[in-house]
Amino acid sequence: MEEERPSWTAEGAATMRALHQTPDHEPRILDDRIAPQLVDPQSDSYKSVIESLERLPKPTRLRFEATSVMRSRYAEDCLAEAFDNGVRQYIVLGAGLDTFAYRQPPWGSSLRIFEVDHPATQRWKRRLLNEARITIPDNISFVPLDFEKVSLATALSQARVDFDAPIFFSMLGVSQYLSEAALDQTLRLVLSAPAQSEIVFSFVATDEVLPPDEVALIKAFEARFAAIGEPWLSRFLPERLAAKLRDNGFSRVFHLSPEEANHRYFQNRRDGLNAFPSEQMIRATV
Repeated sequence: MEEERPSWTAEGAATMRALHQTPDHEPRILDDRIAPQLVDPQSDSYKSVIESLERLPKPTRLRFEATSVMRSRYAEDCLAEAFDNGVRQYIVLGAGLDTFAYRQPPWGSSLRIFEVDHPATQRWKRRLLNEARITIPDNISFVPLDFEKVSLATALSQARVDFDAPIFFSMLGVSQYLSEAALDQTLRLVLSAPAQSEIVFSFVATDEVLPPDEVALIKAFEARFAAIGEPWLSRFLPERLAAKLRDNGFSRVFHLSPEEANHRYFQNRRDGLNAFPSEQMIRATV
């Protein structure tokens, strides 16, 4: 990522969520009234996303559209459960243009929300929020983090995260850009938090669990992200990832498989949206 240029993938994810907010997608998987205000249909990046989607077969395009909204919806559903269990701190790792804090439900005002991301991305996001006249709630803290200069643990401590109280972490569309060692470091930080803390994150599955026609597609996307300076560094076999989390000390691990995601979120839809096997979700509780 260029020093003063935010992540292209952050903008792409917001564009996908914005595209979901049309009447064609009723009932919406994710009701995100903020995302359309943060993307510019006239920008080169927006046009590039649309052109890329239009080149895909319709079933594949719909799966890509479904991924961004489903992963946010699942994380927010898990957060609501954690809140009911007494968790009052929410850390969004690699927040990008995540919009939960700006459309938070009434119970969200009792949360302390920490958005963690690269300083350039956060400056860009705050500018977009200001231009759209979207108020930044009092319960949100921006935690700028340049991994080359400071550790995640140090940044969160400086932001006054309370590591004596349970914490809910989300990390969406990020793990594939981390080395396995860097992901392990993040998971160890989560494990250092008190009982009832948890993390929900997405991951890109390895080829052996993908349909043959999607393997070539994923390799093409992998090459494309590498070409724009955001290479994928990690992919996981779901069963091995779940086993690793248990072995590392998480008390409960739940893998949201594509089949389970379809059952929860995509039944009886008329728009054709369904879960994409390449990007899956996992939830791990301390």
